[in-house]
Amino acid sequence: MSINTATLPRAMRTATGVAVALLAAAWGLAVAEPATGTAELRVCFPENDPPRSKRGGGGFDIDVAGYLATQLGRQLLIVWLPEEAQTDIESTDADYRPLLRGQCDLQLSVPGTQAVKRYRGWLVLSEPYYGAGFEVIPADSPFEFDAPFDGTVAVRANTVAHLALNAANIGWSQQSSSAGIVRTVADGAAAAGLVWGPDLALLDTDHNPDFAAPAVLRWNLHVAFHKDNPLVGEVNRLVATADFRDHVAKLLLKHRIPVRGPFESVHTPADLLAL
Repeated sequence: MSINTATLPRAMRTATGVAVALLAAAWGLAVAEPATGTAELRVCFPENDPPRSKRGGGGFDIDVAGYLATQLGRQLLIVWLPEEAQTDIESTDADYRPLLRGQCDLQLSVPGTQAVKRYRGWLVLSEPYYGAGFEVIPADSPFEFDAPFDGTVAVRANTVAHLALNAANIGWSQQSSSAGIVRTVADGAAAAGLVWGPDLALLDTDHNPDFAAPAVLRWNLHVAFHKDNPLVGEVNRLVATADFRDHVAKLLLKHRIPVRGPFESVHTPADLLAL
């Protein structure tokens, strides 16, 4: 939320500033500085969603937003959203209502239309700009879904990866966290592990870059906007450029997130029902 108090009398500016700060603190939003003549790019971020964003700690999405703002000739304004409890690590329960209400211009790393379907066309997505999915560890693991595998695969419980292993009749070791998967593999209690790719940024382990996850375990990530936002076309043109994709790949490397470009085919509800 941005309020320009520069044109108010000094006393009123002080009172208004206090009121705005109190409201912002109550809503968990950032407060804009007085206008400097540069248009703003207001981006909503969950305040505790590493490696994508963390209040006071940066993140991949914050870096992408900064690059977008620079390319658009705008000043980045962060709008922090209260932490939301996620029910599935491979999807999102992000709060898109601030975007719908116009408190921010866009949100990042949105995993496809299913994430915003309840807003019935009021929100639209850009073209995808990177992909994320489940990755196999360790780096030299020969595990593939379409080849015989003599061993147990550690996987986080109640995820699509867990269901996919079970449907493929592959032996699995059920873990409660991605860190638990890494420990289980390191201890030799499982021959391989399936880990949600972005989680690897927070763990000291390498994945097998040659692993080809089936479509049911892959998602493309997009920018989300209100449908009437005039930035949609401009951002889409930027996302389509090789320079933007190259910069995103560098940021993925910087944050130790597996570098995957947009996938040709990704998870659909039908895939889940077919397991």
